[in-house]
Amino acid sequence: MHLYKFDVPATQGEPPRSFSAFLKYIWNKNPGVLTLCAALDIIHYIRYALSLLIMGKIIDALQSLNIVAGIPDNVAHLLVLLFSVLAVGELAHVWLTYIFVYWRPRLRSAIRADFLNYTMQHSHAYFQDHFAGSLARKISELSEGTIRLQDIQRNQLFFALITMITSTIIAASIHLIFAGFLLVFIISVALPIILRLKRIRSRSLKYANQRSHMTGIVVDTLTNMPSVKSFAANGYESDFISEQSAIEYTLAGKLMRNMSQIENLRRISLVFLGGGMMALACYAWAKGMITVGEVSTLSALGFSLAGATWMLGGGIVSIVDEVGNISDALRTITPQHHIQDNEEAADLKVINGLIEYRDVSFQYGTNSIFDRMNITIRPREKIALIGPSGAGKSTFVNLLLRFYDIESGTISIDGQDISNVTQNSLRENIAVIPQDTALFHRTLIENIRYGLRDATDEQVIEAAKRAHAHEFISALSNGYHTMVGERGIKLSGGQRQRIAIARAILKNAPILILDEATSALDSESELLIQSALDKLMKDKTVIAIAHRLSTIARMDRILVFDKGMI
Repeated sequence: MHLYKFDVPATQGEPPRSFSAFLKYIWNKNPGVLTLCAALDIIHYIRYALSLLIMGKIIDALQSLNIVAGIPDNVAHLLVLLFSVLAVGELAHVWLTYIFVYWRPRLRSAIRADFLNYTMQHSHAYFQDHFAGSLARKISELSEGTIRLQDIQRNQLFFALITMITSTIIAASIHLIFAGFLLVFIISVALPIILRLKRIRSRSLKYANQRSHMTGIVVDTLTNMPSVKSFAANGYESDFISEQSAIEYTLAGKLMRNMSQIENLRRISLVFLGGGMMALACYAWAKGMITVGEVSTLSALGFSLAGATWMLGGGIVSIVDEVGNISDALRTITPQHHIQDNEEAADLKVINGLIEYRDVSFQYGTNSIFDRMNITIRPREKIALIGPSGAGKSTFVNLLLRFYDIESGTISIDGQDISNVTQNSLRENIAVIPQDTALFHRTLIENIRYGLRDATDEQVIEAAKRAHAHEFISALSNGYHTMVGERGIKLSGGQRQRIAIARAILKNAPILILDEATSALDSESELLIQSALDKLMKDKTVIAIAHRLSTIARMDRILVFDKGMI
C-alpha cells in the first residue's frame, strides 16, 4: 500500500438521501484513509497538551536545582522528550498534508461524478422543473461541501474535542478539582450552543435553498440575454433579481443573528476560562496543593482550552450551516427516478421499425392528453404529424422516446414493449432532429461526433458534407475546431440545424424523428437540406412534426392531431 496515494472508487446503486446517509456514503468511499487521517490528527493535536505538561515538569526541575554550569541530566531528558513530542506531531501533520494533496481532488471528482451521473438519469420532466444553474450549484455543493465539512470537523470540532479530553486528563492528573472546573466550564459553554442548533439548522436550510434559487435565476437571466436586450428589459431583470436578493439577505440576517449570539458566548469564555484557571491555580499553589510548574501547565491549559471552546462553538455553527447546504442539495438531486429500467430490461433490437401504440392513455399533471389511443406505423413508413400547438404532437414522439411513462396501454417497436427495454438502447435506435437545436459549448467536430462517439474525423466530415454544413464550417477560421459558444449561440439557427442533421446522418438510426427540421432554413438552404433528408430517410421509419408543405409532401401518411385525438 502506498503511504499517501489513495484512489477513490465510484459508488454504485442508490444515492444517499439524508445527511446521515451522506456521511455513511463518504465513509464507504475510503474507510481506511479516513481512519488513518483521524489517527494522524489525534497525534498532531495532543502534542500541545503534552508539551505543556512537559514544560511544567521542566520548570519544577529547574526550580529544585541551584544554578549550575550546563543543563542537568533530568532537564535534558525532559527537553529531548519535549522535542520528540513536537516532532512526531508535526511529522503526522506533514504525512496528512501529502495524503490530502493527492486524495482530496480525487474525492471531490468522485462525488461530483456520482451525483452528476444520477442527475442525468432523471426524467425529461425533472429538467423542465429545475433551473440548470441551480442543479449545477447543488452538485458542486455536494462535492465542495464535503471538503469544507472535513475541514470543519478536523480543524475545529475534532481539534476542540481532543484538546478538551487531553486537557481534562492532564488537569485531573495534577488535581481533580481542576478537571471538575474544566468540565463545568465546558458544559456551561456547550449547552447554550446545542439548544440553539435546531433553530440554526432550520434557518440554514431556508437560506441554502434561496441562495441556490438565486443562482438559478442569475444563470437563467444570463442565458437569455438576447431576449433581455431585444425587449430592453435590463431594468426589469435587475428589479426582479433585487426582489429575490432581498429575500436572500433577510434569511441570511436571521441566520447571522443566531451565529453572533454564539460568537459572543465564545468571547466571554476566553475571559473567564483563561483568567479563571490561572487564578484557581495560583490559589492552589498558595495552599501548597500544586507546584509552580503545575501552575504554569494549568494556566497554559486554561488558555488553550478557551481557544478550543472558541473553535468548538464556531465549528458547531459551521457544521449546521453545511448540513443545511448539503441536505438541501440532496433533497433536490436525489429523488427517486420517475422513469427507470426494470430489472429484466433487455436491449432493443430493431429489424423492421414497426411502431405500435395500443390503448395508450397519458396525462400530464391533471391534463389528459391521450385516452386509449391506437395507431400503427408500418416498417419504413414516413408519417407527418400536423395540428395546432398543444394538440399532442410533441407528446406523441416524447412518449416513443420514453421521456414520460404512459398511464396505461403499450408502445412497442418491432413487438418489443419499450417499457421492457433499456432506455439507452431505445434512444440509440432513434435519431432526433429537433426544431430548436441546442449545441454543447464545444468544438463543431465534437458536436457532430455526438451522433456516433467513436466516429473518425473522416466520417464526421462526410456527414457534414451530406448535411451541407461543410461549406460554412470550412469558412470559419478554426474550421471543425471552432468553439460554438453556450448552446451554439455563435451559429445561426440554420447552421445549428445543419449540425443536428449531420449528427443524425452519423448516427444512422433505423427510426428518425424530425421536429420541424427545416424550420430555421431559408428557401435555398431548404432545397439542399431536403435532398440530404431524402437520402437520410431512405429505408427508415420516419415521424415528422411538420407544417411546411415541402416536408409533408414527402410523407406516406398524415396524422392530424386535435386535442389529443388523431
